[in-house]
Amino acid sequence: MWRGEPCSGSPLWLLAAALLTARCCSGAAGGQGDKVIWAINAGGEAHIDIHGIHFKRDPLEGKIGRASDYGMRLPIFRSVPEDQVLYQTERYNEETFGYDIPIKEEGDYVLVLKFAEVYFAQSQQKVFDVRLNGQHVVVKDLDIFEKVGHSTAHDELVSFTVRKGKLSVQGEVSTFNGKMLVEFVKGYYDNPKVCAVYIIKGTVEDVPKLLPHPGLEK
Repeated sequence: MWRGEPCSGSPLWLLAAALLTARCCSGAAGGQGDKVIWAINAGGEAHIDIHGIHFKRDPLEGKIGRASDYGMRLPIFRSVPEDQVLYQTERYNEETFGYDIPIKEEGDYVLVLKFAEVYFAQSQQKVFDVRLNGQHVVVKDLDIFEKVGHSTAHDELVSFTVRKGKLSVQGEVSTFNGKMLVEFVKGYYDNPKVCAVYIIKGTVEDVPKLLPHPGLEK
């Protein structure tokens, strides 16, 4: 064996192989930046992820709610290191809050909502809904810890269609005026929050998948 050749039993070799596997899994749906029409890093600064998605600085900064970077002290499971910041910062509010998202073209879309529970260490501590345009509850009683546990990335995917002045989502239809309001609705347990948001044109198959984490996601 020549000196520069890695040994199959070397910890460094195993680490390199693990990182390569992680990149392959997370990048399988890479190059999706061109399909994304709107993306923000809630509570944080602008960021470009490994898929080429450009997350803008939170437009609600200084306007509504509070930004938190409490999660920066924690590693986030199921996310590659380069993109953990998308789950380490967040915006929360003591009341319902949301984002107005312009959608100029008709078509099929997916709303991607990124979350991680970095504070509470049990379920039933933070529970809230997600609502579109003031009437469509697309995520009901979201308890992030109950879904995946602590400091673990969790994405909610909501497919919807905009066509002929109508918004269609989860079997419901409403009038669409060119903007979609995505609200995080105050519930009985603590405050609603979100870590990052984006909208991609296409279907759920076009959305980059999180890394697997057996035993945590329910």
